Amino acid sequence: MSDKESWSKKLPQRYHDALKSIDDFFTQTYEQIQTNPLFLPPIPIRIREEKDLWIAEAELPGIDKKQINLDIYRQSIRIQVKHTEQTEIIDQEKKVTEWHGQTQVRQRVIPVPFLINEQSVKATYKNGLLRIVIPNKHKNISIE
Repeated sequence: MSDKESWSKKLPQRYHDALKSIDDFFTQTYEQIQTNPLFLPPIPIRIREEKDLWIAEAELPGIDKKQINLDIYRQSIRIQVKHTEQTEIIDQEKKVTEWHGQTQVRQRVIPVPFLINEQSVKATYKNGLLRIVIPNKHKNISIE
């Protein structure tokens, strides 16, 4: 018998119950944190500039195009991905149906280094890659 086992066997039952309650609390909290959108990894973004274009690419593997929402602001773009899961449990004996639903929303705001003309923004989604292209009409200033 190890020291740990002998130590725990000496405790009264009420202490075992209290320790189990604490363990259950932390186990449930950990499970809830895993599904909380605050702890989801951010949406990976690559940004590059070409001669007259500003391009942002977001990796969204396994996401359907209907789940993506893009919002254009003066100098930023918000990518929002909404994932909804619904479960239906039918108990034929009791003639009871239960529905459980969960929605996760991930989003990322991308700053753009110039004012955006909404009509000129183009977005495509193919093979898990969202590509946003904006004409870049900035002017270079020569330094004397």
